[in-house]
Amino acid sequence: RHFVQRSRSAGGLWMMAQHDLFALIRQMREVMKQAGEDGAQAPAAFDEKKWKELDIWEDGEKPSLSNLQSMEEARRVYVDDDLLRRFLVARNMNVQKASRMLIDAQGWRIKNAVKVFMAASMDVSSAEYPPVDAEEEVYRALCPHAVIGKCKQHRPIYWEKTGLIRVNKLLQHLTPKKLVKRHVRHMEYLTHLMRKNAAAQVKGIIHKKCGIADEQIVSIIVAMASPDYLKQVVVMDLEGLSYAPDSQGISIFRSCMKIDQNFYPERLGVCFIINAPWLFTGVWAMVRHFLDPKTQQKFRIIGSGYKDELSKAIDADNILECYGGTLKAPGKFTVYGEKEKTEILSAFTKSKKPKSSVVKDEKDNGV
Repeated sequence: RHFVQRSRSAGGLWMMAQHDLFALIRQMREVMKQAGEDGAQAPAAFDEKKWKELDIWEDGEKPSLSNLQSMEEARRVYVDDDLLRRFLVARNMNVQKASRMLIDAQGWRIKNAVKVFMAASMDVSSAEYPPVDAEEEVYRALCPHAVIGKCKQHRPIYWEKTGLIRVNKLLQHLTPKKLVKRHVRHMEYLTHLMRKNAAAQVKGIIHKKCGIADEQIVSIIVAMASPDYLKQVVVMDLEGLSYAPDSQGISIFRSCMKIDQNFYPERLGVCFIINAPWLFTGVWAMVRHFLDPKTQQKFRIIGSGYKDELSKAIDADNILECYGGTLKAPGKFTVYGEKEKTEILSAFTKSKKPKSSVVKDEKDNGV
């Protein structure tokens, strides 16, 4: 009633828009049903060749789905109204195009066992979600980043010291596919945080205004009444950006953007690129072509005078101290010296070697 009253006071436009959206969602469900998509297997219309370049597993690395205790549950792709709405918006409310896009997205997720490597069966409310990445130490040493804080619209914030990341050093320890797979991990985790934040915000509103505590009603309202909450904010700090062009880095960025735009549409609220040096103008001229016009508009490229722009979107207690706020940065955002990086990476390399190889190395080194 609270949301209906608000819509009526706004001239009924919100209800009209929602009515049209409900109708489009019903049409899209019918199209998906006709395509044979039931969520338990890859849609018959999925074109594997078209999306092969976005596979995130190395040859022989992907887990065998047939060995799982509950294969169908692990493969299932849950289709709710929020999912359908996002794909409709991404394709300008064209039901056929949105359905085609969703079929491709579901086929890609199932083919790449996304819910499997994110441990879909574990309790996402626990502090251990998502499961620890096997390459976490490499990212800790070479990629200062953190998911912490919320913007004024209660969206989770991803912070990254992008200018300090050297892709050539990362590729000494990881493959391009592992870097793209890491990005998918983050998108899955951020999606979990978006839903969690949206549920808390909407629950607070309907508890206060309506006295409703029914979790099922809350979940329905979260899906249909809070699309703005179900997005993320990204802050990329380019201080220290290398002057040398990095073709490998651009290629990986392109793959990540294709995954976001095709398989995670309407998940980006805004991306602040701060401390952008003059040379970034040329880089941006290249990479912006990987983004559709709608996504391009969500990027804010700012130099060193970024504090006012950040404060418009984020309260001071959710801005990291190093950027003028009061929020303490977590350990993942630590910038290590060369000696510390070497020690972390040496320990990682040693941990990945077969035990017999480690013993041999120690003997060769006189240990």
